[in-house]
Amino acid sequence: MEREQAATVRRMARKADPDRAIATLFAPSPARDDLFALFAFNGELARIADQVSEPGLGAIRLQWWRDAIARAETGEATGHPVADAFGAVLTRRGLSRERIAGLIDARSFDIGETVMPDTRTLKAYLFDTTGGLFALAAEIVGAEGENQGVIAQAAGEAYGLVRVMRSLPVLAAKGRTYLAADALERVGTTPQDIFAGHTAPGLIALLAEMRDTARAALEEARFNLYGEGMKGTGLDEAGRTAFLPLALVEPYLNALAKVNDPLRDIARINPVYRLWRLMRAR
Repeated sequence: MEREQAATVRRMARKADPDRAIATLFAPSPARDDLFALFAFNGELARIADQVSEPGLGAIRLQWWRDAIARAETGEATGHPVADAFGAVLTRRGLSRERIAGLIDARSFDIGETVMPDTRTLKAYLFDTTGGLFALAAEIVGAEGENQGVIAQAAGEAYGLVRVMRSLPVLAAKGRTYLAADALERVGTTPQDIFAGHTAPGLIALLAEMRDTARAALEEARFNLYGEGMKGTGLDEAGRTAFLPLALVEPYLNALAKVNDPLRDIARINPVYRLWRLMRAR
């Protein structure tokens, strides 16, 4: 990757996903630029929903990305620094095409829907997006060890639920939510209540349930990641760096529990504490 292109991709990755970008600094040096390319690519996909005014235009952009990385993989220049960089990563690393297709296809929901219909759909979405990113990052660092798919799925659920809850105020203001409609109905509220800014008791209860679910998924990911109690299992040291963002799940869950209004306040953690957590988790 050329120096100027690499610098551009790093900047785009930091803007799109600051937490993952900082965690990348603790990954093996030969893998860092490839990880930045992955996260910048995901950031470009995630931005599409905010860039288009109708689903058809979003579908065109998603198809452009499919075609662009396919061309870039053959060495053809697309003119887009992220597409060119990520295409080179595909060639160099032999990444799972199924995972990449899932990452792109899942964004069809972002551009076509405003409400997550049910919990099952939410879990599938997190598997393809957040879980897919963890799995692809593990491939890039050359992770070795058992249960990588199980770890990626659990990590995707834990980290993904945190992102769903943290994004609630921003998305609600745009008339969108990734809280499952069936779960909202179960606790006596609706997506329309959320869009109206009504912080109902049922919403507070549901968010508490989601934090518990995220903690359970985090525990499962850590158990398999470190092979606790099972000699010879877990991932190697390089492989574990792909899952460093999990170190931020617990602090974010604690911050989410303390916000005054989940529809208006974004849960944040101190940047210095964030860096310390990631360093300590290496």
